Amino acid sequence: MGMSRFHQLTDAQLLAVCLYGEARGESDCGKIAVASTIKERVKQGGWYGLGYKGVILKPYQFSCFNCSDPNFTKLFEIAGDFSRSVDKSATLRRCYEIARGIIEGSIQQTLRSTHYKTHCCKASWADKMKKIATVDSHSFYMEG
Repeated sequence: MGMSRFHQLTDAQLLAVCLYGEARGESDCGKIAVASTIKERVKQGGWYGLGYKGVILKPYQFSCFNCSDPNFTKLFEIAGDFSRSVDKSATLRRCYEIARGIIEGSIQQTLRSTHYKTHCCKASWADKMKKIATVDSHSFYMEG
């Protein structure tokens, strides 16, 4: 399955799909924290990528976009008909509302983190970073 289907989405749609894949079971605060991390990467640019699409679709950065991830097939399906998917899923609709709000600025960025992981995930990079917050089932980090 190619990634071109994801590239055809708007920034807000793609961020919503990412939030759905990474944080759909989290509270609004948890979804906003994940979206804030992505926005921080967009602001910093450079290695993280250029713009929302560059950041979100950079290989191996958000596990839900790895072809081997169990979420990938569902996200690929959502991206194929985003409007219909939003109409059918209140959770995806909420992810889309948060995504639009974060991008437009009507929802404030709550963290300046550049990384996050779920509590059950081991990540070698986490030992080299400063943990700045825990929201729902995710820990958030920044360099330094």
